[in-house]
Amino acid sequence: MISTEIKGTLMILLSAVFFGLMPFFAIKIYAEGFDVNNLLLYRFGFAFIWIALFCMYRRIDVRINKKQFFLILFIAFVGTMLTTYTLFLSYQYISTGLASTLHFVYPVITIALASMIYKEKFTFRKMIALLLSILGIGLLSMGGESNLNMIGIIWALVSGLLYAIYIIGMAHKELKKLSPFSVAFWIFGITSVLFLCKSFFTNQINTNFTPNSLFYIINLSIWSTFLAVVLFYRGLKFIGPGKASLLSTLEPLTGVIVGILVFNEKMDMKSSLAIVLILISVLTVVQTKENKFRLLFHNKRQNRLKKA
Repeated sequence: MISTEIKGTLMILLSAVFFGLMPFFAIKIYAEGFDVNNLLLYRFGFAFIWIALFCMYRRIDVRINKKQFFLILFIAFVGTMLTTYTLFLSYQYISTGLASTLHFVYPVITIALASMIYKEKFTFRKMIALLLSILGIGLLSMGGESNLNMIGIIWALVSGLLYAIYIIGMAHKELKKLSPFSVAFWIFGITSVLFLCKSFFTNQINTNFTPNSLFYIINLSIWSTFLAVVLFYRGLKFIGPGKASLLSTLEPLTGVIVGILVFNEKMDMKSSLAIVLILISVLTVVQTKENKFRLLFHNKRQNRLKKA
């Protein structure tokens, strides 16, 4: 029987892979004439439709109390709207590579907040995994040019801080009482309304769908939103925010692999080394859980032998 920790680890890793597909879908949607705001509006709008239909089919109770509603409202506003907005805002001042690297400061902040709020232990393995993942992501994002604009750097760091707050909020004990599908239902719904209001007041709603744009928007909403968020939240409940944020560093690695397979990007020594570092980082976190599972199995086996 698979332990809950191994289940949680697999869910977070699969979630990271699905999130890593997001740049591929985004590039395709941008090519069809949609801007960032419309992309996010339809991403969460369609995801809300899928989760609503799923909850109706499975008869999942999506009712929440007032405290849970305001907590989810805060998470949706900070974690899905403001995080995305500040990250894309940083792209106007610095390269996307540098912005992505600075954004991935969130595992550091998440681990620090998790240790203070949820009393998670910051082990030596976590420290090694964290350093390896940061170094690997830094190598992946490193470009030939550098534009160190302080405004862009601040916005990218703010996006990482906001995302860390989002992860910590998702691990709140009040939300653990709810089904992950119920939480996703409210997050997608609230975020859709927020982006709809923003699009309405700025008069930037694009309804010129083509078969290609609709295809990529639907896939973005299913794989990189609906499934990715639900898997992340379920895994988060099993292994905690600190380890979940470390395992999520597999996300940019997925983007690199997609770039090689789909966009024929070249694999150089820098990218190869980055991939190795990120994989070692993930395996370091996974190894801790595997050792616990082996120890549990060994103890059970020893007890059986003693009884025999």
